[in-house]
Amino acid sequence: MVKRLPFKRIKWPGWVVLIFLGIFIVIGIGKWVGDSSAKGVQLKSKGETSIEFNQDTDETNRYTMLINTPVIENSSLAKSIQDWVTKQKEIFLSEVEAEKEHLGSGYRAHLTILVDVKKGPNETTSLVFHSSHIVNTVSDNNYVKIFTMDSTHNPLNLKEVLTSYDKTLETIRSNLKEQLKMNETIKNELINKKLNEVLQEPNSWNWLANENSLTLYMDKSKLTESKTGMIEVNIPLEEKNTGGREQSVLKPGEKYVALTFDDGPSPEVTPRVLKILKQHHAKATFFMLGSQVEKHPSLAAQVAHAGHEIGNHTDRHINLTQLEKSQLVREVTNSSQEIEEATGHIPTLIRPPYGEINSQVEEVARSNGSSLILWSVDSLDWKSKNAEAINEVVQEEVVSGSIILLHDVHPTTADALPKLLTTLEQEGYHFLTVSQLLSTQEKYSAGTYYGKS
Repeated sequence: MVKRLPFKRIKWPGWVVLIFLGIFIVIGIGKWVGDSSAKGVQLKSKGETSIEFNQDTDETNRYTMLINTPVIENSSLAKSIQDWVTKQKEIFLSEVEAEKEHLGSGYRAHLTILVDVKKGPNETTSLVFHSSHIVNTVSDNNYVKIFTMDSTHNPLNLKEVLTSYDKTLETIRSNLKEQLKMNETIKNELINKKLNEVLQEPNSWNWLANENSLTLYMDKSKLTESKTGMIEVNIPLEEKNTGGREQSVLKPGEKYVALTFDDGPSPEVTPRVLKILKQHHAKATFFMLGSQVEKHPSLAAQVAHAGHEIGNHTDRHINLTQLEKSQLVREVTNSSQEIEEATGHIPTLIRPPYGEINSQVEEVARSNGSSLILWSVDSLDWKSKNAEAINEVVQEEVVSGSIILLHDVHPTTADALPKLLTTLEQEGYHFLTVSQLLSTQEKYSAGTYYGKS
């Protein structure tokens, strides 16, 4: 006698349930089996900005991955994003390898990378990547990476975005340092050397700008010995006040120059220069040597207190093009740290000694978020050491937009300054810092600038 099979007893509604259950199982298997089946999924971001995403998935006995990456037209930005995603995968897989004895048999590690799209000021867009690693605990390790771009997908740095606000990269650094030193979660474990290294590399910061504030996400492990996770710091931003004193004098058709003083501070000359500048209500930029600032920190602070701009002229005035990269970096960072300790401000302008630059010098400046500032008018005060000759050279070569090279270490330069300022004022010139001069020319990004001649 043939035994009846149980499924023959299923009534009509039961068959419908089984059919739908089977469909769902097939779809689920198709979604998660292997990497290739999950690739190519197109997603649309929410919000005003329309950006397409590719979704990649991967699954093994030990781990799963789900990664969203945006489709970016700019090849440079697309490569930067892909490099970061690849690095996250490498970190995750190394974590999986370290815990392989505890993975499998029903317990797997998980990597998830998702992206938020945030609209910023002036038609900028930020892609906020959240990378979550769950390997050996129920809690996850989270990483944040932010890429900001303009409307045509060109990458933007922080200095470019700040041009619309009444804050400079220098003031952001100072504010960030102050907040980190007061942060309850890390202030007792904060390592000053690590903090200074982070402050010197603004291009490595994770930042997000909106109309009212700048949000920075700082990795605790880069600031302390043992802490992990992220710290969120918010810095208020305000639009530039076009009715203020500085903006009111920046008028089309006016003539502007930047006076710059190198190699100081000098206790014999710098105070004289400061006094003369004050008499003429003139602002200038002082490119200081770290070794000199170390000897005369109070004098450097006096220059900053008077409202003048301070730039980095390296530590010991060595030709940077003749140095190994590690030596070059030390020349720049040591000087920057001395200036910061003396004045509370981190310089964002670098003047290379002798005006000598090469691709390596430019690379170090860019990684530091700084501009290389040369000159268009050399007063030759270092050569002539004659007040009358200094005035003749400058008056013959100066035009609006010039960056004038002087030195606050030669007494004859201080001797020449009263006549120089008076003559230029009579010719209708206004005296700005280098950063102010660049703002009138709409030059905001890190680069190499000579001024006009």
